[in-house]
Amino acid sequence: MLAALRLRGWAKAPPAVKRCYSELNAPKAQTFKINSDRLWHDIHHTAQWSAPNATTEAGGLSRLSGTVYDKMARDWFRDQVTALGAKDYHVNGVGAQFATFAGEKDGIPPIAMGSHLDSVATGGRFDGPLGVIGALEVVRSMKEQGIKTHAPIALINWTNEEGARFFPPLGSSSVYAGQNSVAALHASQANDGSGETLGAALHSIGYVGEGPNTFETFPLSAHFEIHVEQQKSLERAGKPVGWVDGWHGISMFELTFHGEDGHANTYDMEGRRDTLVGASKVITEVERLAYSAKGRSTTTNIQSGPVGACNIQSWTKIVFCVMHPELAALEHMGRTAEEKARGIASEHGLGMEISRLLHLEPGTFWPEAVDCVKRACGDRGMGAPTLTAHDSTMTTLVCPTASVFARAKDGISHCAKEWSTQEDCAESALVLGKAVLNFDQLLKDGA
Repeated sequence: MLAALRLRGWAKAPPAVKRCYSELNAPKAQTFKINSDRLWHDIHHTAQWSAPNATTEAGGLSRLSGTVYDKMARDWFRDQVTALGAKDYHVNGVGAQFATFAGEKDGIPPIAMGSHLDSVATGGRFDGPLGVIGALEVVRSMKEQGIKTHAPIALINWTNEEGARFFPPLGSSSVYAGQNSVAALHASQANDGSGETLGAALHSIGYVGEGPNTFETFPLSAHFEIHVEQQKSLERAGKPVGWVDGWHGISMFELTFHGEDGHANTYDMEGRRDTLVGASKVITEVERLAYSAKGRSTTTNIQSGPVGACNIQSWTKIVFCVMHPELAALEHMGRTAEEKARGIASEHGLGMEISRLLHLEPGTFWPEAVDCVKRACGDRGMGAPTLTAHDSTMTTLVCPTASVFARAKDGISHCAKEWSTQEDCAESALVLGKAVLNFDQLLKDGA
């Protein structure tokens, strides 16, 4: 069916008369509306479930996966979809929440809308929650307007997208796409070195269920996601929304240096095997690499020991990532970083272990799904790539996927200053709903 959809979309001759964008949308999409005030209220209402810290006090969001605050947001989502009359609601083995609403043809795999309710420790109110709450608003508005889709509709809250408390990121969506296992995700270690696991945290809040975990056990016809842009492309162009063309590649590495214990005050400087010194040199080399390769890089985690006032650091672990829009350049950055690290280890007499924990090749989303978003955006939108990974970069491996960008003020994200206006949030939810209705029409026409 999907191949036929692709051929049909590109085989038609261009119309002789120029048409407006509203005519390019499916009939149900042309009249669809959402409730801006309700969406805005829910975004800020759910932000109350945030850890009591400086980020929350500054108006941001601090809701790590597996915490009591995560549970409160999840419970709210469950209550909302249940009240809306979801024909099925389940939690799967890695905590993802799925709510399915009936369509005219319930034998068809649902069209999904999803994102995540978890945040980084110093996050904003929009990264993640806008994608879940915006999807919820779409279903509410469809019901109020008497819109019945051909295919069922699924709403998804994916688990541990951020990877802020437990590594790796893209938690439940990576399992869904066959890139990880339930057991491995449960064993995901806390980033603070405490030894806590994601599985234990999910059990503690009551969010390990019996629902299906993979595409094979719960197939989707498509997946659509709203996300704040996290850059300035839309803002510079004066556009409130956008369609996401594709994503930049990301490789993430864990590096551990092993040295030798010793007294920090009394040992001669010559001959010390100080792993923290070695790691600091790697960090600066990784930064230089980003500039020389015209990519990006970040060191995201540093742990060392033994902890004390007078101890040479005999072990240090760092996690760093490199990013680039081109695969060859991305792989070159990874190889170069490892070569630099091995040279530094040799210089300081250090043992070294390095592994690539995550490798996301750059790519593009499915054309037929992107076209549905593009038509929904119309003249108010533009295309732009995402510079990071989202749950959609996992679902695109198994089903037609596209993303909607909402304009971000100053491109700021992952901090309390993150902001999108009420009007831009509403526009992104409207585009999401219209894109789903456009794809639904493709399914109906191809049936």
